[in-house]
Amino acid sequence: MTDDTQMGGPQARFPTTQWSAVSGAASVDSQERSRAFGAIVAAYWKPVYKHVRIKWQKSNEEAKDLTQGFFAEALAKRFFDTYDPDKARFRTFVRTCVDRYVSNESKAATRLKRGGGAPIVSLDFEAAERELACMTAPPAAGEDRFDREWVRSLFGLALDALRQQCLARGKQVQ
Repeated sequence: MTDDTQMGGPQARFPTTQWSAVSGAASVDSQERSRAFGAIVAAYWKPVYKHVRIKWQKSNEEAKDLTQGFFAEALAKRFFDTYDPDKARFRTFVRTCVDRYVSNESKAATRLKRGGGAPIVSLDFEAAERELACMTAPPAAGEDRFDREWVRSLFGLALDALRQQCLARGKQVQ
């Protein structure tokens, strides 16, 4: 297990909460919010990284990405604005936010994309374009056009199935 994450120096214990940074993270002043957020990141990035590595059993690279992603999303969505000291310690709040973030990222990574698991069906768009080019009748209105094309397609599929049956029986001429 390679740990090339040296930034921030040695930090054996969980950081002491800097209440000025926590309150500043919810400030309306963007410079104050940025300064406070920087202080929170400096104090908490390493515990977050280690938590992701150990609890979520992520590789070094995955944990780095998740740690950076967590703080980026925390800044963008202003996670720390909702902290209430009457409900939990700040470190518990941060850990809960991290766990939710990692859980959501894990779900998103395993989600099937674009019909995953469904059979791949070949669509012959060129044949459809050739059929459009050969159409001589004036185009029908909206739903009528769809219904006519559906009937045409269904009829074409039936003819193909009949052709295949005839070939299988050796009766191509009929």
